[in-house]
Amino acid sequence: ADWRYIRRCAAVASPSGLPLVGNGDVSSFKDYERHMRGGTLATCMIGRGALIKPWVLTEIKERRVWDISASERLAIFGDFARHGLEHWGSDERGV
Repeated sequence: ADWRYIRRCAAVASPSGLPLVGNGDVSSFKDYERHMRGGTLATCMIGRGALIKPWVLTEIKERRVWDISASERLAIFGDFARHGLEHWGSDERGV
């Protein structure tokens, strides 16, 4: 993501009251805080970072780094897969 460009856009949009959402390369609480520091963004969109590290949303909400064990990580990914199967089901090619 080009965060320099996003910050420029946010600075232009801010005086009008238009909320701007930054997007890209947010994979930790520290990334989120760094991007929000300027005060001109409404928030940051979390996409790929949440797919790679689903607990990043908890880190952001609780404003801390959450260093979890391998078994905790596996449990989170297991829940993610189970919820996906419950919501979308499986297809002819497999899960």
